[in-house]
Amino acid sequence: MVSKSFIKSSITYTVIGALPFASSILLLPFYGNKNLLSTDDFGLLAIFIILSELARILFSFSAESFLGNTYIHYRNSKEDEKKFLGTSFLFLITYGTLLTILLGLSGNILFGIFYPTKSFDFFPFGLISLITGFFNGVFKAYTSHLIFREKPTPYFWSNILHFSLVITVSIGGLYLFPLSLAGPVWGRFAGALATFIWASVFFVKHGGLSWDRNVFKHLVRYSAPIYFHNILYWVISNIDRYIILGLLNQSSVAVFDFAIKITLAIEFLQNGLSAAILPKVFKIWKNKNNEPSGNIEINKYFHVFTLINLTLIPLYLILIPFLVPLVVNNSDLYQSFPLLPLLFAGMVVRTWYYVLVAPVYYFQKTTILPKVFAVTAAFQIAATYFMVNLNGINGAVLANLLTRVLQVWLMFFFVKRFYQFKANKAKLLYYPLALIVTLILATFLAGAYSAIVIYFLMFVFSVTFAYLTYRKEISISWIKEMLSK
Repeated sequence: MVSKSFIKSSITYTVIGALPFASSILLLPFYGNKNLLSTDDFGLLAIFIILSELARILFSFSAESFLGNTYIHYRNSKEDEKKFLGTSFLFLITYGTLLTILLGLSGNILFGIFYPTKSFDFFPFGLISLITGFFNGVFKAYTSHLIFREKPTPYFWSNILHFSLVITVSIGGLYLFPLSLAGPVWGRFAGALATFIWASVFFVKHGGLSWDRNVFKHLVRYSAPIYFHNILYWVISNIDRYIILGLLNQSSVAVFDFAIKITLAIEFLQNGLSAAILPKVFKIWKNKNNEPSGNIEINKYFHVFTLINLTLIPLYLILIPFLVPLVVNNSDLYQSFPLLPLLFAGMVVRTWYYVLVAPVYYFQKTTILPKVFAVTAAFQIAATYFMVNLNGINGAVLANLLTRVLQVWLMFFFVKRFYQFKANKAKLLYYPLALIVTLILATFLAGAYSAIVIYFLMFVFSVTFAYLTYRKEISISWIKEMLSK
């Protein structure tokens, strides 16, 4: 029987893990207040936030995965554990500090090379963002380790501290220094600094400053492929804003980034559903003697996943024009609304990605991922550059959709080599494809007719298609049974 402590800790990790998403939602009304932050500064803030995320990835060398996933091999001996923690921490500090200094000194030069005609500087907010990323990398390594150390209490309080400081300092700074990036940038720095100190105290206490060459070799060998993958993931997720900044302006970055932020709710839903479904799917494969093929039982879980996504996306699209003006008063950002159908078409495409990546993880074929992500990242850069030149931010949105399509096609190309698909095509292929087509049509029709009417008709179409496809099995109890089984 599952213990109460396990359930409690699982809830803690899940809920607290969602705090970065929650902070983005809570801060959006303040960032979207034209009296607190201009449209240009909203766009520039997006550039610095994703720069900070890149710094976190670069400076940590994905050591957070090593500190979490390999802890089990070092936990049985106090001496081994000390070497494990001490070596990992020393590597994080040394490698992160060197890269921070290097990029900090060259940041202004790089900004000048890539954006020679732009009227903003790397200093001070670019440098602060780099340091914030460094601090967050150490904290991320600490929290990843806590999960495998089974310590939900410090995980809870350290994340609450980070969340609280980011929110309070950011909002306070916006009111003290309106129409400036000072509040948001220093808010993220404050949260990162406090939790960096928290994490450092833990590592020094439990690992000291001990160094072990074998642990270091293990760290590099284990983390290097993940490091490469994470960098590519960042490129696919964020490089478009840097290209838009270079070819267009900060205001265009703001509009595009705001549209992306709106879609995060669906991405959060997809990640949550995937986390609930995958353990059950993995268990089925194990019970079937690890046979690399699909079956009816596995398909049912992905049917639920697809059904929930494809009915909520059109509904969400209808509600956005009504909900956003209630919390965001910067009307410049409303220009993002026409971009949403194509972005959501990309989110529908992503439902196929989750179906394809499940066997990759279970059957340990993860060498596929760097290949797929490398090609996809290269395509993303080229397509975005070409299409933004051709059609502005609308081109960036189309490049985003095409990148997701290419990623899924490449995943299918590699996965079918070792995995036999036995899918219900109507539910897993035709239904998503039909919604993608209607979302693309909505992009063009919404310009000539009322967007809300078009979105409502699309919602009716999606629900009707869902009913016709799932009518023999659809019910609320069926969905609840699949998710709680």
